[in-house]
Amino acid sequence: MSFDRREYIRYKPTAPLNGLLIWQDEHGDQKFSALVSDLSQGGCSLISLEAPLVGTLAVAVLTLVESEVAVKLQCHVVSRNPVGNAFQISMKFEQVSEQQESQLKAALATEAFQPLRANTSPISRKHWRVPQWAAYLTAQQLPVMPKSKQALLALEAEKENELTATDLVVLAEGDPFLCLCLLREAEKRRSERLGHETSTPLAAVMQLGVTSFHELLLTSPETDDTRSGLANCEARAVMAGQLAAAWSASRSDVSPTQVLMAALLSEMGELLLWHFAPELPQAALDALASGEARRTEAAQDAMCGFKFKDLTLKCAELWNLPSILVQLIRGHDNVRANLARLSRDTARHLITGPDNPALPDDLASAKQLLPHASMEWLVEELIWVPAGMRQDLVDKANLALVNNVQETP
Repeated sequence: MSFDRREYIRYKPTAPLNGLLIWQDEHGDQKFSALVSDLSQGGCSLISLEAPLVGTLAVAVLTLVESEVAVKLQCHVVSRNPVGNAFQISMKFEQVSEQQESQLKAALATEAFQPLRANTSPISRKHWRVPQWAAYLTAQQLPVMPKSKQALLALEAEKENELTATDLVVLAEGDPFLCLCLLREAEKRRSERLGHETSTPLAAVMQLGVTSFHELLLTSPETDDTRSGLANCEARAVMAGQLAAAWSASRSDVSPTQVLMAALLSEMGELLLWHFAPELPQAALDALASGEARRTEAAQDAMCGFKFKDLTLKCAELWNLPSILVQLIRGHDNVRANLARLSRDTARHLITGPDNPALPDDLASAKQLLPHASMEWLVEELIWVPAGMRQDLVDKANLALVNNVQETP
């Protein structure tokens, strides 16, 4: 009988707590040391350099505080997410004996653990929906990723302040928050001068100039990239943008950068929530991990009362972002919008690992959108997939494509 983690309060160790993760796969027995991220009577989260696939039965070996005997707990892997070069694995316990339950209770009651509590807000916002959240978020000063500030200072030192617009565009395309800052600032200036909409990072940089870019970046607050959920969402957005630029360029798109921007900013609502109200996206992640919801949007709707994409679109409306970008993010039924959406979905699957079973279907959809591109080329553009795994992915994607064609009336 498996446990529902939502029934139990989660605790985090007040000092590093080591554990061991054991499972079997096609290569045989696997055993890796791990750090305990959180623990409850119903499950745990571990950080390890390697991770079993979702659905795998594993054993977590934990030496609890003031206990000389390690507790071996049979677990079911419900999620795994990259955290830097490691993985955060969420597991629910399958079987817990009375003795193990007693050991867990005793350990969690000591000063070695403290409850995990959601961030509270001075504003009562429990029942807020999209309009209230959008109004609140668009009134805040936007942050940027710390690495963007570091990269700018390093570039200025290397090039002795002789930076080009291209140098700055590279920074913007690697930071969805910075990209959004640039678009907002460009829109303010466009409104004053009644110019054309600014829909690419290069156009925004050219409009602002190097000095204004420098000031905007270095005076912005920073995101907290120690939050694994936020860091994961940022990485996913950047990955989606890179993939959108590569795939859209293959069809001689009039502006691949616009498709890149749409993919990069398509999860802007979730990114903003991770920074300003992390308890909301965390609740949605927990619903997925526990099995309460099976799909991302269903988890968001169930736990927060709205879909994060709707928040993205409402914020874009309030900020008067370029209409072409809003159309691409909204997902009008055309190749460019579908490529932006597919790049976002593929990035969401890739971020969990190159063996995600949804990737072949993503590639089959990409092939249907880009009939002149070979499947081999589409897979080659997934630079995050190890070379040794690419041919197998090509074969699976071709099979998925055949099935899609057969199912199409």
